Amino acid sequence: MNSTYEEHFHASASGYLVLKTDGTILDVNRTLVSWTGHSREELFGKNIADLLPVGDRILFASHAVPQLAVSGCFNEMAVELLSADGKRIPALLSGVRSEGADDGGGLDRISVLNASARRRYERELMAALRKAEASEELRAAAVAELRANQEALEEKDRILQDGLAESRKREALLATVLDTADVGLLVLDEHGEVLLTNAHMASTWRTMMGDASIAEMEQLMYGPDRVTPIPAVDQPFRRAGTGESFSNELVWFAPGSDRQMAVTVSSRPIRTDGVFSGSVLAFNDVTRLVQAVAAQEEFVASVSHELRTPLTSILGYLDLALEDESLSPHVSNALEVALRNSERLLSLVSDLLSVASGSKKLERRPVNLADIVRSGLESAAPKARANSVVLVEDLPGSLMAEVDPQRLAQVVDNLLSNAVKYSPDGGTVSVRLWQEGSSVRLCVADTGMGMSAAEQASVFTKFFRSRKAVASAVPGVGLGLVITRNIVENHGGELTFISEQGQGSAFTVTLPQR
Repeated sequence: MNSTYEEHFHASASGYLVLKTDGTILDVNRTLVSWTGHSREELFGKNIADLLPVGDRILFASHAVPQLAVSGCFNEMAVELLSADGKRIPALLSGVRSEGADDGGGLDRISVLNASARRRYERELMAALRKAEASEELRAAAVAELRANQEALEEKDRILQDGLAESRKREALLATVLDTADVGLLVLDEHGEVLLTNAHMASTWRTMMGDASIAEMEQLMYGPDRVTPIPAVDQPFRRAGTGESFSNELVWFAPGSDRQMAVTVSSRPIRTDGVFSGSVLAFNDVTRLVQAVAAQEEFVASVSHELRTPLTSILGYLDLALEDESLSPHVSNALEVALRNSERLLSLVSDLLSVASGSKKLERRPVNLADIVRSGLESAAPKARANSVVLVEDLPGSLMAEVDPQRLAQVVDNLLSNAVKYSPDGGTVSVRLWQEGSSVRLCVADTGMGMSAAEQASVFTKFFRSRKAVASAVPGVGLGLVITRNIVENHGGELTFISEQGQGSAFTVTLPQR
């Protein structure tokens, strides 16, 4: 039996390590030895951490070891193994803990999957995608050129055609095309008078306004909040009448009535020989879409609220249970794990509730921003020490501003938490607060993993997380920056950032002092 086990152990396509629970290597198969270039004798007695770079050692210690201790296994942790010549080998680790010898200890069996082939596949896939993108750009350019040529030919044809019959034919053709479109189209002349509408626009107009004129319709136009009337100078018809070009601007017609409708309006000017001669407006009914989004956010808020109440109760009872000094260490540890996970779930529910509510209510009062930032630094210090991150502060003794202190504390905590979390290999987080004219500025900069240009475009998207953050098992759900920007903008401020992959990120909050 032992001979057969040895044969299978060493002939496996995967690498295998047999460890003590403290990570000491007891056995290793020849497959893993062939990958790394280490001899079996050289590896016996070493710790698995000796085969991992610094960042992956931390990941193994913070992810795999607790998983083995609590659930007895972990699956597919992405790491790199150090070969004898110093090269890094991509690998996926999975492990299971089993009962050990008579001494009551255990054994950890770690399977190692060589991920080099996967990396090659990913590179080949990226190359294929880039090639496809290049082909798509060429196709788009060809289509654009074709469209430009087609428009030029149509213009020449219009000039050459001279006769009432041909004009009527073209008018019929144009009317058919316009009426086929499932959006409302309206053409204005250079004086803002209606020249042409399609059937969809005429039907929608009659449904909403009856025989009302544009001037009467403008009086029933409201902004996205359904409360604020749109000023005359910002009315879509008037802006289009001046030759302005805009896209997908949301307005409400007659909110609160039985005929209320949400539409997006786009406008493009018509120019003849470079001279403005009118505009084309497109109206798209998005009432159901807006209502669906509102219903979705209401659902998230409702579910989050319903989850928050029992979670608060659970946390309270867990705190009471942990105060019992008669608990055994095993039970105490289990309760602490439950408490941590409940607190994390409550934080997630609170973030969901905050994003869904979109509350703009602020309780402003004069506060010392420097004190708020110092409190945030004190809260972030334990996590920073755990990640080997050095916190560097440059704060004035006092800097007063009229803000909501609770909301600003949330901004500071989110920015500091992100800076520390996304520096898993250690580094420096610098925090600077200063006054600039009538504004105050707060900058939180880190030397962590940073973001690529593509990731930066989505950084304020709900639930977005960078690929490296996911691969490195950095905790989070992608709501912190969304909430932070909402709070800053509700204060009349601005949140900006710069980032470079592998170099770190710097987020700057600018707020009016009063």
